[in-house]
Amino acid sequence: MHQTGYTRASTLGPIAEVVTAAGGSIERVFRRADLPLALLESPDTLLPLRDHFRLLMVTSRELHDEVFAARLGRQTSMAGLGVFGRWVSQAPTLLEAIQRAGTSLPHMLQNATQLVVRRHGRDIHWSYELADPARDGRQQNEMLAIWYMIAVVRHFAGACWLPDRIVLANLASRLRCSVGELMRTDTAIGNAASAIVFDRRLLTSVNPDLEQDDGLRASELGRIFDLPDPEDLPGRLSVLIELELLDRRPTLSRIGSRSGLARRTLQRRLSDLGLSYSDLLRNALQRRAVRLLCQTDRSIGDIASMLGYDDPAHFSRAFERWSGVPPTRWRRLLESRQRP
Repeated sequence: MHQTGYTRASTLGPIAEVVTAAGGSIERVFRRADLPLALLESPDTLLPLRDHFRLLMVTSRELHDEVFAARLGRQTSMAGLGVFGRWVSQAPTLLEAIQRAGTSLPHMLQNATQLVVRRHGRDIHWSYELADPARDGRQQNEMLAIWYMIAVVRHFAGACWLPDRIVLANLASRLRCSVGELMRTDTAIGNAASAIVFDRRLLTSVNPDLEQDDGLRASELGRIFDLPDPEDLPGRLSVLIELELLDRRPTLSRIGSRSGLARRTLQRRLSDLGLSYSDLLRNALQRRAVRLLCQTDRSIGDIASMLGYDDPAHFSRAFERWSGVPPTRWRRLLESRQRP
């Protein structure tokens, strides 16, 4: 299997609004990227970084805009990153916010990625460094990541703050002026990692919203948002299965193709772990069924269809085998526990 990283759909920011405003078709973009459009409504869903890169690349081509991600980044915010954004923006100082972002990012939001702080005299170079080997769309992703890093600093330094300089790794010379205009700051071309550069005195900036702390703690983040380990084959395959379930019932061949494993190799490696593809699919169906049943505005028939069942009765029987009670009964029990 390819040693790829993963990210959450939330890191795409307001991509649908930006594409539509530019006259593009978000449906066509997702179709060409071979990703389910339902990702837009599932911000916590994981997807491989290579798919994230490809979606940004396809969008850039759809809009005939080589610096699309820099344009998209101008409309991003930490609020769009959910719990990760809240955790980082609750830090008492910018220095701790940067430390929180660096230590939490590989576990909660995006792995195969590092945020690294280096001091160069009076300047701080805060860089975004990728271990994932995927190349297509990589630079679009880095333009977007730079804006999220700017958003972190702006929480402490003010909404209009901009870095003294940004560095984009391997940026084509012809794009330097366009990116600089969108970023509204000096843009340099680097050979290593992309980064933002600012005065080190900013690190002591105090959080202006400390009194609004909602009590979120690091231990909560680890339980809720842990990403799969690169060596965890079942975990990595489960990510792909849950991604496919947003659009279709995934087949063994489809998951094998997406994972870079031949069908028989995938079956053999799972068998060595005492598992089968059917086990992983069943577990993913169970998890998704429970999440959908918690959304009380969805009917059992709608949920059955979303999970790929031809008949609601087939889904009801399957759910009863998993949980011991039919889905209608399970939902009533949930509602009774939630009443005051």
